[in-house]
Amino acid sequence: MKFDSLKDAESFLNKFQFHGFRLGLERIEAALKALGNPEREYPSIHVAGTNGKGSVCAITSSILEKAGLRVGFYSSPHLFRLNERFRINLSPVSDEKLKALIEGVASLIEKGCELSYFEFTTAMAFLYFRWKKVDIAIIETGLGGRLDATNCISPLVTAITNISLEHTAYLGRTIKKIAFEKAGIIKRGCPCICGNINETAFRIIEKVAQKKDVRIRALGRDFFAKKTSNSPLKQVFSYKGELEMEGLSLGLLGDYQVENAASSIAICEELRKKGFRIEEWDIREGLKSAYWPCRNEIIKVKGGYVLLDGAHNESGLKRLSNFLKDLIESIRPKTTTLIFAASNEGEDKDFSKMLKIISPFFDRIIITEPKGPRRPVTIDEWKACIQGSNIEFEKELKKTVEKGVFRKPRPFLTVVAGSLYLIGPFRKILSRLDMLA
Repeated sequence: MKFDSLKDAESFLNKFQFHGFRLGLERIEAALKALGNPEREYPSIHVAGTNGKGSVCAITSSILEKAGLRVGFYSSPHLFRLNERFRINLSPVSDEKLKALIEGVASLIEKGCELSYFEFTTAMAFLYFRWKKVDIAIIETGLGGRLDATNCISPLVTAITNISLEHTAYLGRTIKKIAFEKAGIIKRGCPCICGNINETAFRIIEKVAQKKDVRIRALGRDFFAKKTSNSPLKQVFSYKGELEMEGLSLGLLGDYQVENAASSIAICEELRKKGFRIEEWDIREGLKSAYWPCRNEIIKVKGGYVLLDGAHNESGLKRLSNFLKDLIESIRPKTTTLIFAASNEGEDKDFSKMLKIISPFFDRIIITEPKGPRRPVTIDEWKACIQGSNIEFEKELKKTVEKGVFRKPRPFLTVVAGSLYLIGPFRKILSRLDMLA
């Protein structure tokens, strides 16, 4: 199938958004077989978890790039453009190649293959990495693990960052059920790295690992990380595992990002055993240059600071709250504003509870309604469950951005959180307002 332009190709792909989530591997396996199983032509790393999996992937990619490898990285969702989901050494795919990828998978649709949007893009990613002859691919799960479309690979290493309640309509309504789904990425004989995982979830993961003869290495038991800098705006930490390193600088902010970085180092330790040449210098430089936009990202603007964070569930918002305590004490803003939105496609989020977790830090709260494929919580839904003299509602995004950054008195702190479908467009508009310091 050929398209006249990238816009036409993306329009075709976007039709599959309406298929929603379709857990299961039958469709993606059939599609990949028709493409010649590109996912089998390079080694891979598979990462799952409730929060932090994208950060672990980005940090690991940065380290492996410093080690001289050509690294494929597949993630979702994208912030600004579809191209971002398909990266080589963190550089997004070109428009020309993106169009060709859509055409390559669309040809299967002509032959009767049925795919959801995520299955379609997953096939695109595996095809792209074969085209680019990557040395290794880092694959982030979309939803869950066991039945996620990415779970058709045979990775060298797997990693599970953490487990909390999320997507309960699809993954189950208990920590045990969600942990079982995430543990589904574990493959026989393939080592698994576990981040900061609660005891209930970890017991389930251990049971799955034992049945598959898999060795687990866990943060706080088999490898350790300790932040050694006091400022929330500077990340320096030490690591102790099979390697021992002091004075490591990390390009991502937040104590939880130190945990993610530790998991990335542990992944690299496993790769070293499998013959990959990754030196301490590569790890240090990769950590320092690691970048993952809109994840605890602070942007200095005229008159204050804007913090963008993709926290979109209770666990993520609690982590953001811990960071805000130290940040506010450090920069001492005169005014604080929260801009918040949520998606609720599975109808399983307590979005008012999510807001309550973070709202005590702010003297002004602006609720908005993001556009995107996952059903947003509407302004009317918000009005039905929350009220307060410091709460405003604004549906138009540009006005929301202006209300958040044109503030007096100064310095101000504006935090944008709750949905990546809000944060990405917000950041794009912010860059056009001539507000950057």
